[in-house]
Amino acid sequence: MFKNPLTGMMIVDNVFVRIHHFVRIGDTHQGHAHTFDHITLLSSGAVKMVHDNGEEDYKAPFLIVTPKGIKHQFTALEENTVFCCIHAIRDGDSIDDVASPDITEEQAFELMAKYPLTI
Repeated sequence: MFKNPLTGMMIVDNVFVRIHHFVRIGDTHQGHAHTFDHITLLSSGAVKMVHDNGEEDYKAPFLIVTPKGIKHQFTALEENTVFCCIHAIRDGDSIDDVASPDITEEQAFELMAKYPLTI
C-alpha cells in the first residue's frame, strides 16, 4: 500500500519542480520512470531509492541523478523527509528540445502530457 506524500508543484521558465513531503517513516509513492534524465533534490530527511539497477539509501542534503527510462521509487527512512523532482519541459523528442521559458503553465502541461511517466 502506498502512503502518498504531500505534494506541490511549480513551473518557472520551463523548469518543472514537484515537491514531495513524506510525513512518516515508511511513506512511499508508486514508482515511475521518466523519458529524460532528471534530478531529485533531497533537501531533508533520508530515503531508500529502489530502482531498476538495485537500491540505495540517501541522506539529505543530496542530489540524486536518475537516468531516463530507469523506474524508481522512494520510501522515507526518516520523518519529515522532503525531496523535489526537477526537470526541464521539452517540446520535442531530443535533449536539445527544451521548451521556451515563455510558455504558459497550460502549454507546459500539454507538452508534459506527451511524455507520460512509465509506471
